[in-house]
Amino acid sequence: MRPRLGLLALLGLGGKAARVRTRPQTSRNVMMRVTLDAQHATPVRQALIRDCVGQPWTIRVTPLSDRNRVRLSLYLPRSAVTGAMRRVAALAPTAEVVRLLEVPEAPSGAWQDLLHPEPPTRPDSQVERNESSPRSTIAQRLSEDHVLLGVEATDRETLFAQLGKLVERHGGPPAATVALGLTQREVLGSTGLGLGVAVPHTQVKGLREAIVLYVRPLVPIVFDAPDGSPVTDVVALFVPEWANAMHLHLLAEVAELFCDREFRERLHACRDAQAVCQLIGNYTPQRAAR
Repeated sequence: MRPRLGLLALLGLGGKAARVRTRPQTSRNVMMRVTLDAQHATPVRQALIRDCVGQPWTIRVTPLSDRNRVRLSLYLPRSAVTGAMRRVAALAPTAEVVRLLEVPEAPSGAWQDLLHPEPPTRPDSQVERNESSPRSTIAQRLSEDHVLLGVEATDRETLFAQLGKLVERHGGPPAATVALGLTQREVLGSTGLGLGVAVPHTQVKGLREAIVLYVRPLVPIVFDAPDGSPVTDVVALFVPEWANAMHLHLLAEVAELFCDREFRERLHACRDAQAVCQLIGNYTPQRAAR
């Protein structure tokens, strides 16, 4: 398992730099995630906001379970990555790159949800208490009876109908309501991420707990993904309508998991639900996207 690299080491500052092979800079956008000490979060964020004036950047800061560390998520042009890394390294020398994802040239609806989230709405104080732990992980929500391998579904509509029935059996609303929510979300833009992965998702009124399903269709399903690839892996997310932060976190985690080529290959080698759950439960993010 490769260790995470500090920004100083990655940039070749403050010591011997490792020789790395880099690709030519392009106009493609990337999502960069960095962890840093909480005390550095405000000055780093303010500095980056000054740097990106007039440019299409998105910057988010998310608290981690370790209260002394936070995650900084940046969506920015590839050409700006080195400058952003240098800025972070200067202000937070102990910062570490957690993930560097290249965003498709034509991001799907799922990518758009991840990159440009809507601000959370909180109708009342009860909602605030319900969302006190928004960072629920895929592994915590995925049990063996939520893993379906060899599902017979030839299109999205058939798949959504089956997902709706499963959610209903697990205490959710009627299957038709769930399927309709998935279909309405798909109208806004495909939830196919590319690389054969789709993450259909919807916020469900009346649902008390988030439900995560992993589905492997018997035959790949056309999903209008940005790279045109049919879908072989489906991670379906159903979250309560009040759980905005949890919704975004689960979406981000799916992107991190499936942008790792080694993870995808190991997942495809899993022959039963137990193996799938163990793989996801033991997953540790690598430093860079594959």
